[in-house]
Amino acid sequence: MNDAPPAPPLEFSVRRTLDDLKEFARREPAQAVAAAIGVGLLINLLPSRMVTGTVAIVGAALVRPVLLSLGVTKAMELCCQKTTTPSQS
Repeated sequence: MNDAPPAPPLEFSVRRTLDDLKEFARREPAQAVAAAIGVGLLINLLPSRMVTGTVAIVGAALVRPVLLSLGVTKAMELCCQKTTTPSQS
């Protein structure tokens, strides 16, 4: 069915990427510095209002589903708790 190997853990992928970046910086220091300056300028040019607005929009969109899923989870816990506890006579 699924013959693909499982994906490596996220920590392994991040460490491998960081090692690759360090190796690139050792081989091509001028390009690494230019890339770092370019990314820094790009981040600096982003208006903070746009960043905070995006975070607020995404957060507002996720509030209802998260609260609904937490409510359903709690309801299931209460339902299962009542059905599994032995009745005391």
